[in-house]
Amino acid sequence: MSFWPPDKKERDDSIFAERLLRLYKLLEEKEIEALLVSKGENIRYLSGFTGGSDARLLISPGEKYILTDSRYQEQAERECPDWQLREEKPPGLKQLAELSQAYKRIGVEAHAISYSFFMELQQSLKSDLQPVSQLVEGLRQVKDETELKLIRESARIADTVFSDICLKLKPGISERDIASEIVYLLRQKGCDKESFDVIVVSAENAALPHGQPGNRRLASGDMVTLDFGGFYEGYTADMSRTIAISKASARLQELYQALLLAQEKGITMVRAGQSCREIDRAVREKLKAFGLDPYFIHGTGHGLGLEIHEQPRLSPLSEAVLEENMVVTIEPGIYIAGWGGLRIEDSVIVKDSYGEVITRSDKKLLVF
Repeated sequence: MSFWPPDKKERDDSIFAERLLRLYKLLEEKEIEALLVSKGENIRYLSGFTGGSDARLLISPGEKYILTDSRYQEQAERECPDWQLREEKPPGLKQLAELSQAYKRIGVEAHAISYSFFMELQQSLKSDLQPVSQLVEGLRQVKDETELKLIRESARIADTVFSDICLKLKPGISERDIASEIVYLLRQKGCDKESFDVIVVSAENAALPHGQPGNRRLASGDMVTLDFGGFYEGYTADMSRTIAISKASARLQELYQALLLAQEKGITMVRAGQSCREIDRAVREKLKAFGLDPYFIHGTGHGLGLEIHEQPRLSPLSEAVLEENMVVTIEPGIYIAGWGGLRIEDSVIVKDSYGEVITRSDKKLLVF
C-alpha cells in the first residue's frame, strides 16, 4: 500500500526541496537557526507526511527531523524517506530537548500550539524560543504546478457533484439528506473527504451564511444555497450556488441578477498585482448600486489550498496583493433575516492578467 500520494508510487522530492530552500531563506532573514513546525498542513507542505495530529518537524538548513509516535513510524518512513525519524510520544518533549541543543534560536509556530505547550517548551528546551506566525502559510499562498493540478481536480469533482445533486432537488427532500448525498458523492468521485461541513440551507435558513443543514424539507418556491468542496490528495476547491425549487419569485430573480453582476465584477478584477481590498470594494460598490450592500456581511473571498480558508483574504481590511498562481474564491452573498439569502462562489486561479475560473457549474438561476 502506498501512502504518498494515494494514487502515486513515487513523490517528486524536488518539490519539497524547493519549498525548504524558500523556508531556509526566511529563517536566515529572521536570524532563526531552526523551526519547530506543529501545524498539520504545514507539516504536509514541507515534508509530505500526512499522519498524526501530534507530529512535529524540527527543520534547519542542515537537518530535517520528523517526530511522531510509534503508530506512524512506518508511514513516515514511506512518505518521507529522506527525513530523519524520531519516535516520540506526545507531547514530544524528550526528543525535542535532545535535538534542540544544537540550536541557540528556534522558531515556534505560536499560532498552532497552545499556550500551555509553549510554556512546557520553554521549561524543557534550553534554546531561545522565538514565536513566529503564518511563516509557512505565507510560502503556501503561491501554488506550484502540482498543487494547481490537484486543486483543479477538486474543482472538477465539485462541478460533477453539483450536476448530480441537482437531479435530486425536489419538494419533500430535507436539507440534511441533500448534505449527506453531497458528502457521499464527493468521496465516491475521488475526494479524501469533504473540506468543511457541507452547507445546505433553504428559505429563511438561507439568511445564515454558515447555517447547518437541518430537517427542513424543501417546498415549492424555496431558494436553496449549496456550499461545499472536497479535499483531493490534500487540496481543495470551493463553490457555492443558489437554486430555486419549482419556481423562482420575482424578488429572488432580481436579487440573483444583482449578485451575479457583483460576483462577475470581482472575477474580472482578479490578476497578479491587484489589491485584494480593491476587489472587495468593487464588489460592494456593485451591490451598493442596487441598495444591497447592507446585506453583504462577510468578505468577498479567501485563499484555498491545503486548507479551505487560507491567505490572502479579500476583505475591506486586507493589505494583500494578488500574485500569480495564488488560488482565491470570489463569493459575495446577500442575507436578509426573515426572508432568506443567496451566494454565488467560484474558485479562481490568479494569472498574470486575468483570473482562471476553475469551478464551471452554470451560474444562471437554475430552477428544479
